[in-house]
Formats: sequence, structure tokens, C-alpha cells
Amino acid sequence: MTSPDDEPTLDDVMETTEPAPRDRSEHAKDPHPSDEVLEHRTELERQAVGSDDASPAGAYEHAAE
Repeated sequence: MTSPDDEPTLDDVMETTEPAPRDRSEHAKDPHPSDEVLEHRTELERQAVGSDDASPAGAYEHAAE
């Protein structure tokens, strides 16, 4: 059985030694891949895992002959 003294309190929070960065440009991670690139990556992953949603033609476009 635990006593009320065993519960964590705000005094148990670790004090940080490094300041948090205020530059928020890192969150954007520019440049963003285009929708076509993201669709291609998704299809490659679907092919790799054998997903039922994978395209039967594969992830790469083939020239009609």
C-alpha cells in the first residue's frame, strides 16, 4: 500500500540545464517533398510490405510499348 508521501510532486521534476531554442524554423523542415514524391514513397513501402493496397503495376511507371 502506498502512502500519500510516495506520490510524485512538482518537486520531483528535473531542472533543465539547457535553454529551449526559440528558432522555430527547424520545425518546418524545408523543403517539403512534393505530393508526387510522397505518393511514390508510399507506394514503395506498400510494395515492400506486400500490402493489399499496393498497385499491381508496381511503384514505377512503365512506358507503353
